Amino acid sequence: MGQNFLKHFRKEINAIKIRFFLTAARHRKLYITTEPPTPVGSFFHQMLYMGSVRSMKVLVLTGAGISAESGIPTFRGVDGLWEGHRVEEVATPTAFDQNPELVHRFYNTRRRHLLQKDVRPNAAHIALAEYEANHDDDFLLITQNVDHLHFAAGSQNVLPMHGQLLEARCTQTDKVYPWFEDLSPNTPDPETPSRRGNLRPNVVWFGEMPYGMEKIQQAARNADLFLAIGTSAVVYPAAGIVQQTPLNCQRVEINLDTTPQSKVFTETIRGPATVEVPKFLRRVQESCKNTNEH
Repeated sequence: MGQNFLKHFRKEINAIKIRFFLTAARHRKLYITTEPPTPVGSFFHQMLYMGSVRSMKVLVLTGAGISAESGIPTFRGVDGLWEGHRVEEVATPTAFDQNPELVHRFYNTRRRHLLQKDVRPNAAHIALAEYEANHDDDFLLITQNVDHLHFAAGSQNVLPMHGQLLEARCTQTDKVYPWFEDLSPNTPDPETPSRRGNLRPNVVWFGEMPYGMEKIQQAARNADLFLAIGTSAVVYPAAGIVQQTPLNCQRVEINLDTTPQSKVFTETIRGPATVEVPKFLRRVQESCKNTNEH
C-alpha cells in the first residue's frame, strides 16, 4: 500500500509540473519540460527551459568600468578632486554660468584624451556590437559614458543617456554639432559666427535630466534580459533602471566589485569587462544555438 501511495504521489507531482510548464509556455514561450527552473541560480540554468534565446528583449547598461579598460581615466585624483575642485563643481549648469572657462578647460582635457590614437574600443565594446548584429529581437544599449567607443565598435542601438563629449550644443537653440576641437567662451557658433559663448559640451550635468528616459523606462519594462556592465550603481536615475525591469527578467551584473544594487540581480559576475562580457555573450549565443536545435 505504501508503494502504491508513493507511485500515485509521484504521478501527481509530475502532472503538476507539466501543468506548470504548459502554462509557462503560453506566457513565456518556454519549452515543455518536467524539470523545474533554478529559482535564483545561474542565468544559463534558466536558459535550459527557455524558448529561443534570440527572441529575448535585451537591455544593456554600461558605465565607466567598461571604458576604463580602454584607457579613459575619470580625471579624479586620489583625493577625488580635479585641480583642487570636486568634479561636481565643474559639471553643473551653475558652474558653467559662473566660471565657463574652468568648465571648458575640464572638458577640453577630456575631449583631447578621447581623440588620442590609443583610445579605442576594447573586447567588451566589440562583443556587445557583434552580439547585437546577430540578435533577432529588441536590443538597446544604454551608456552612462560620454565617450564614443560603443559607436566606434559598431553598436547601432545606442542611447547615451549622459550625452556625448564629441558634440557641442548651443544653449540658445539646443542644436547639436559634432565637435572635436577645444571650446571656450569665445567660440563662435558654426552657423552664426557673430554669436559667441553659447556652445557647451553636449553632456548631462548634475541637476539635469538624462536623455531618453521614456525610451529607457519602456525598454526596462519589456526586458527579458538586463545586463549591467561596469556601473557603480550610485548615480541615479541610471542606478534605478534594474528595479524597473519585470520580476521575470534575468538581471545580470558584470563588475569588478559589489555594488549597492548587486542584491537585486539574478546573477553577479566579478571580473574585468574585457574578459567577462565576451565570455558571457558567447555563452548566451551557445545557449541560443543549443535551444534552437532541439
